[in-house]
Amino acid sequence: MMKLKFLPLIVGLIAAAAISATPLTAFAQDTAPQSQPTRTRIQLSDQQQAQFQQLEANAITAIENILTPDQKTQFAQARQNGQGLNAIQGLTDEQKQGIVGVIENLNTQIGNLLTPEQIQQIEQGQ
Repeated sequence: MMKLKFLPLIVGLIAAAAISATPLTAFAQDTAPQSQPTRTRIQLSDQQQAQFQQLEANAITAIENILTPDQKTQFAQARQNGQGLNAIQGLTDEQKQGIVGVIENLNTQIGNLLTPEQIQQIEQGQ
């Protein structure tokens, strides 16, 4: 399926753009920091932009619902400072899985929002 081909790039693109998240591989590995991939910029229509902003807000709310009050504060500060989810202290494996699920769901929704031309742009940027 075509969507699976660009899924890793979309995850990186959307996570960074939507919630300033680090790559999901950082949850699975406690090694040295991952280098950020070059991101392809695409033009969104006004309607796509509005839908994207709604999806972003929904994802942030979903992630906040997974976090403790202290972690919510850390998440808000991390977003303000351009940091990723790794700035949140004490995430349990269950919380990490929940956040990955939110990101994957967001990825699917964003993929459905993009035109074939936009998808092609992203694939060519790999």
